[in-house]
Amino acid sequence: NKPYDCGTCHTTGYSPEGNQDGLPGLIGTWTEPGIQCEECHGPGSAHAEYPMSFAMNVDRDSAACGDCHFRGVPEEVDAKGGLIKHHEQYEELFQSKHLTLNCVDCHDPHDGVIQLRKTGAPTTRTQCENCHFQEAQAQKSEKHAASSDVQCISCHMPRVTKSALGDPEKFTGDIRTHLMAIDPNQIEQFNEEGTASLSQLGLNFACRSCHVEGGSAEPMTDEELQAMANDYHTAPPAAEEGTAEDTSGN
Repeated sequence: NKPYDCGTCHTTGYSPEGNQDGLPGLIGTWTEPGIQCEECHGPGSAHAEYPMSFAMNVDRDSAACGDCHFRGVPEEVDAKGGLIKHHEQYEELFQSKHLTLNCVDCHDPHDGVIQLRKTGAPTTRTQCENCHFQEAQAQKSEKHAASSDVQCISCHMPRVTKSALGDPEKFTGDIRTHLMAIDPNQIEQFNEEGTASLSQLGLNFACRSCHVEGGSAEPMTDEELQAMANDYHTAPPAAEEGTAEDTSGN
């Protein structure tokens, strides 16, 4: 059996030395199971006893989350078997303009996405439309705009990543990517070797997680997808004064 060496990111107060509870299959020891307050905020006994005198360490930088949501080097998003490997959110964020944001701008670190989803609560603190309001108002596809099932994350954060389950032939994994930006002229998602993801989303995953044989929407050719994706969020030009569209009475 493979030794359990996941304690670095799934426990608090982890040390690589020894074996938890004397079990040889558990690599390292830890003070508490799971991610507790002190794993992110540091030692807190003095703060707990004298909260007004000792402040907790608060690090809002995404690199703090990247201690665990990270694999390899930030300049490359590792892939295998037609999907991105799991826990690479920091590398994905590093590829995009969203690197200027911090994870906590969108996520509440004290409420896990899975736990929030189970209760039916919003999984983020803010919505894409709060910043990208112009793009949200201008959508080329009337079907997308009218459907409550198609959200920003459907196309811009498709499930490209595999933690446990995934079907690359249907362009879907089980975790949403944080790459977000779509290249409307890019079809493929990975390099020729299949070992790394490209820095922007290709249309295979941005579109074909739905528009594929057996998917939730009709299949589309590469050319059809590119025609739809180009200028997708560009607002149509305003009607000129004096044209048939002018209803002002002038």
